[in-house]
Amino acid sequence: MKSFELSDMNTAQVHRYLQYAIAPRPIALVSTVNRDGKVNLSPFSFFNLFSANPPVVIFSPARRIRDNTTKHTLDNLYEVRECVVNIVDYAIVFKVNQASAEYAKGVNEFDMAGLTELPSVHVKPPRVAESPVQLECTVGHIMPLGKGPGAGNLVIAEVKLMHLRDDLLDDAGQPIQENFDLVARLGGDWYCRTTDLFQLPKPI
Repeated sequence: MKSFELSDMNTAQVHRYLQYAIAPRPIALVSTVNRDGKVNLSPFSFFNLFSANPPVVIFSPARRIRDNTTKHTLDNLYEVRECVVNIVDYAIVFKVNQASAEYAKGVNEFDMAGLTELPSVHVKPPRVAESPVQLECTVGHIMPLGKGPGAGNLVIAEVKLMHLRDDLLDDAGQPIQENFDLVARLGGDWYCRTTDLFQLPKPI
């Protein structure tokens, strides 16, 4: 087994090795607006569920390693503390990848990726109509984890309204896991698809 002292590695190396090792990671396709109502859409794989009461998800728009700039999502959230976390399935993953490109400020990634804006009920940012699950959220806290290139910014978002596509639920309103067809990020350009599912009951 080979060991690495992270203090001896540059940020790009640390980022790369950790992304390969800590995976698969779910993808949050986050829509935001700035104070002028301009829409931004961007995917983040530093994302997960952290609480059910209150219902909280966390994602992290990291500072760019290349030049230490912040992402438009983060800038928008400091202006309007609302977002929609749109969950990514295989049907939209190629369009989501297109939305991850670095566009100029003010460019609407919905248009660039060929995705459809759907008005939200409780928040200003639009939902992604093609997403199987859409979480309307308010942002209570943004916690910078550092000031240098690659530093994360924890966005703590409380889910106010959850939308699920009809075919994801059975007649009793319970989720059908096999129908979600979710995808996740791995290292580099690698993704995976949740097609190899198994159940494992909790021990008593």
